[in-house]
Parts: sequence; C-alpha cells; structure tokens
Amino acid sequence: MFQSLLPESVLVLTALILLGLAVSKRVGAVGAQRVAAAGTLVALALMLRGGGAEPGGTGLILADPLAHLAKSVLLVVGFLALLLPIAPKETEHPGEYHALLLFALTGLMLATGTEHLLMLFISLELGSLSLYLLAGFPRTPRAAEASLKYFLFGAVSAAFLWFGLSLLYGFSGGAMLLDVAARLQSAPDAALAFAGLAMVLAGLAFKLAAAPFHAWAPDVYQGAPATTVALVAAASKVAALVVLLRILITGFDALAGSAAWGAMISGSSMWLAALAAVSMIYGNLLALVQRSVRRLLAYSAIANAGYLLVGLSTNHPSAQAAALTYAVIYSIATLGALAVTAAVERDHGDDSRNAFDGLVHRSPLLAVALLVCLASLAGLPPLAGFTGKFVLFTQSLAAVPSHGLVWLVAIAVVTSAVSLRYYLVIVKHAFAGKPESHIEFKKITFEQGLAVALPALALVVLGLFPSWLLEPVTRVISQLAAR
Repeated sequence: MFQSLLPESVLVLTALILLGLAVSKRVGAVGAQRVAAAGTLVALALMLRGGGAEPGGTGLILADPLAHLAKSVLLVVGFLALLLPIAPKETEHPGEYHALLLFALTGLMLATGTEHLLMLFISLELGSLSLYLLAGFPRTPRAAEASLKYFLFGAVSAAFLWFGLSLLYGFSGGAMLLDVAARLQSAPDAALAFAGLAMVLAGLAFKLAAAPFHAWAPDVYQGAPATTVALVAAASKVAALVVLLRILITGFDALAGSAAWGAMISGSSMWLAALAAVSMIYGNLLALVQRSVRRLLAYSAIANAGYLLVGLSTNHPSAQAAALTYAVIYSIATLGALAVTAAVERDHGDDSRNAFDGLVHRSPLLAVALLVCLASLAGLPPLAGFTGKFVLFTQSLAAVPSHGLVWLVAIAVVTSAVSLRYYLVIVKHAFAGKPESHIEFKKITFEQGLAVALPALALVVLGLFPSWLLEPVTRVISQLAAR
C-alpha cells in the first residue's frame, strides 16, 4: 500500500521542506516555485514508473488503472499550474503558498484513488480547504471576497456531501462503495439511498462548478492568483469527475434511471441530465456579456461542466470515457488560456478584453497559444477540443436506445456554437486590435514560456492523434465497469 502512495508522499515531503525554508526565510518566489515543480516532477516519475498494472487495493487506497491515470493527469496539471508566475502583489509568502498548492494536489490525488466513503470525504476536504486559503493569499479586497465566498459555498457543499455519505453508510451498513452496491441489489428502491445519492451529487456538482452550484466560480476565477485558478479550473474538475465516475459506476449502477426523452426514470441519469442542461445554457449565455477574461473563463467552466455531465447521464462506459477524455482536454486548454491571461495581466494591469489588443505584435507566442487554446475550447478542428466534443456527443447519442438523448445533445451542440462568439472575440482583440503604445511588454520567463507552449502543443498533437488519450481512458473505464 505504501508504494502506491509514494507520489503523494513526495508531494507532502516537498511541502514540508517548503514550510521549513519559509520559516527560515531562505526561499523566494522563484525558488519556491522551482522546488514545488521539482517535487511534482519526481512524484510524476514515480507514478509513471509504477505502471498502474495493479488490479486494485484495499478499497481505502486503490492502485487500479483509473487511479493511476487520474493521478498522472493531476500531476501533469499541477506541474503546468506551478509554471505560472506569481505576481509580487499576490503573495508575500511564496513558501507557504506553494506548500498549500502541493497539499491541495495531494488531497485531490487521494480522492481519485479510494472507494472508502470517509477517506473520500477527508481527501476532498484536504484539497478544498487548501484551495480556500490559496484563493485569499493576495492582500486585496477582491481576493478576500473570493476566498470568503469560496469557503462559505464550499462549507455548504461539504455539508451536503457529508450528510449524503452518512446516509449511504446508514443504508448499506458499510463504508465502501461496494457495500452500497451490494445492499442495492436487495433494496433497489430504498428512499434512503436515493436521498444519499442526491446529496452526494449536489456536493460534487459544486466541485465541478455545475449550475446551480456555481455561484462561487466567477469571483474565485477573477480574484484568486492565477496558479490557484489553474488548480481550481483544471485539477479540481478532473478529480471531481473521477470521483463521480467511481460513485456512479461502482456504487450506484442500480439507481441510474433514465434521461431518455419520453421515458425518463428517476435516478442519477435524469438528475445529471437536468444539471447538464441548466449548466450549458446558463454558462454560455452569461459568458457572452463578460468583459473580464477571467470571469469569461469561469462561465465557460460552468458550460463545460454541463458538457461533461451529458456523457455521465448516459450511464454507459463509452460515453463516460468520452466525458473523462474531454475533461482532460478542457483542463489543458484552460491552463494555456490562463497562462496567457496571467502574462497580459502582468503587463497591462487588468484582464479585460481590451487588454489583449494587439497581443500578436507584442508576443506572437502568446497570441498563437491563445488562439490554439480558445479555438480548442470552442471545438474547432483540427484541435483536441473538436475531437473531444465530437466523440462525447456522438457516444452520448449512441449510448441511449432510440436516440433518447437527442434533446440533451441538441442543447450541447447549440450552446457550443454560441460559445464561438465569446471565444473568438478575444482572439479578434489579440490579432486585429490596435496595441496601446504606452504598454511595456515584459520578457517572458522560461517557465512561463513552457506554461504557454506545452498546452498549445498538446492540444494540436491530441487533435491529430486523439487515440493516444481516448484509448487508455476507454480501457480504464471499461475495466472499472466490468468489476
């Protein structure tokens, strides 16, 4: 068991080293960033060396292929997030800041590798509490407001999640998802299980930023440091989706119900379909009127949570695998867009759309990377975002008999077309806008260049060779469903 926890152990050890350096005041912003990034790379190397071939674990700590894949993705996302520079005004304590980042990443990783209800809650809260603190690190009113809203909404969602898990424990008499599944075999219509599942879904919908559990997202995206937003937007969403997949596939396959038009049956599928429809419509419509690029990305996150829930509402492994594949692609694209936004903010002082005017003349690298990331989020070929959405929508249609999810996929396609408007407006400012002559462009550091270039390159490569990501994800989801 300990060997399967080596990557998390390395992250915790690195965080403790950073805290020690911070107490002795021997580390600056760049040094803390490099120490944290090095620890993440070592953890990733240990994860990849493990191979992920173990069939399972004790349930408390799993070492199955899904856990291996999810943790590898989270470490890559964490490394890319750590490459984003911290503005001097954002934090005066870089050692403590980066230590909390590693604690947050550790909690999210642990949550993806367990089927124990208590361990699941503790792991998610370790990640969430760290992110609440990280959001408020800058000593600004906007950051304080973001952190407070994030904490208050998070506390309510944690109460829903914990109460739901306690109901499931009372229903099944055991603390494992397999205990819940076994109990449902003899009592498939138990009201206690339905109530517990509904509350768990509400708690995890907060982590995904799905409407109507999204109210914290715009303020956090705008007020928190860029590195924190990267973890919230990318790592937290991937971890929450993996946790939700484990719960639905392993524990609640018997309570799936149906979201098919004209044949709806109460259960997780119908509830997820409703969340998906509300999230896609609300997120895309509100994104149209945003002037702040960070807030625009927040409403984009709400809309993309809806796209992910479309795949989960089918209760079919192929569509669920497509949803996880698209979650990884979305995370990469959002990380790249945030990296460019952080660079523009550093030079211009704000994140308005006008701040991107003439970006191609100031830095072709930033402008091209922004084009690739936003075009991928919009779903334009031949980038990975197009492939991800195409596979997600087609698999969702095929997964339900008689095309019963046409209504939901139609909403997804139409709202995805709407998203072209607000993504391409930013690209227009970057390539066709007139640059302001008084803005001084600062040189991009090597780390920031990597944070911008690597996501853009990954989106191009995965768009040309989608099977490199889709096939391993499909394989691990099929293995989980076959247990």
